[in-house]
Amino acid sequence: MQYRKTPPIQFIPIFEAAARHLSFKKAAQELCVTAPAVGQQVKAFEQWLGKPLFHRHTRHLSLTSEGIYYAEVARNVVKAHSQGYTDYARRFNTSSLHLSAPLFVAQELIMPNYLQFKKYVPDTELRIEARMSHVDFDAEPIDAAIRFGYGDWPNLDCRLLSKASVAPVCSQSYAEKHEFTALEELYKHRLIYAEPSMMDWGKRFWNKGVTQEYDNIICDSYLAALKAASDGLGVALGIFPTANTWVNNSRLILPFPVHIGIEMGYWMVTPKCEEDKPEIDALYCWLQQLFDEIPAINLPVSTLDIGVLRPHT
Repeated sequence: MQYRKTPPIQFIPIFEAAARHLSFKKAAQELCVTAPAVGQQVKAFEQWLGKPLFHRHTRHLSLTSEGIYYAEVARNVVKAHSQGYTDYARRFNTSSLHLSAPLFVAQELIMPNYLQFKKYVPDTELRIEARMSHVDFDAEPIDAAIRFGYGDWPNLDCRLLSKASVAPVCSQSYAEKHEFTALEELYKHRLIYAEPSMMDWGKRFWNKGVTQEYDNIICDSYLAALKAASDGLGVALGIFPTANTWVNNSRLILPFPVHIGIEMGYWMVTPKCEEDKPEIDALYCWLQQLFDEIPAINLPVSTLDIGVLRPHT
């Protein structure tokens, strides 16, 4: 840019304030200078442009047609600079953590408690990415992720957040219309599966060779599967404790009052590195507290051993 062909940039914020207030005095108060100083800068600006920007009345100012035009230009310049500084400060002056989480966990557990994170790390911005796929830490700018599994992912530091159990779940309306006799007879119900990690879970409950009586419902996420079950479409597999609230508020029921203990759980995973980051430790403490504070199911539930689940056939 050839600055000699444009007005000095220092004129812009002064003129913008004067045009916005239609007062040199109020502009001076905002800019922490004197009213004569504002008047002098505006006059110099007008001389440079060769046109008056204000009509100077006895007790007030008004913009000329040239002033109206340039006031819009000045507003846009000041706005762009202000937004640019905000983005700059967010990027360079404020630390941030990027957390990936399964959609259900992000929506039901993290976001309702999002503001609590500031108590753990006041000067760090937490950015949540809800997704169904695993993070590629080598290719994506993600600092930590919540995963459901065995905690044996190579090249990652895995910290247990909560052990998990599972159980078939459905709506009250579905339970009233269908008979539940035994776990091994789940093949008599319409089952709801979530891609990709919870496909064919029903086969773990019955013997090889059993023919299902209904077609399955396939959902693209665990959240969608639970939603379909709560709408009375069939039976899904709930993961606990994250599904506790849905049972407590009667969005889902346990047709069999049991939990089946499994060797899987929810983990916070991060790339292995030589230096510990205090903000990562604080993130883990916060997430662990969120899981610890999930309300228990408010009805009697017995726990079955994982042995009740058969291998895939």
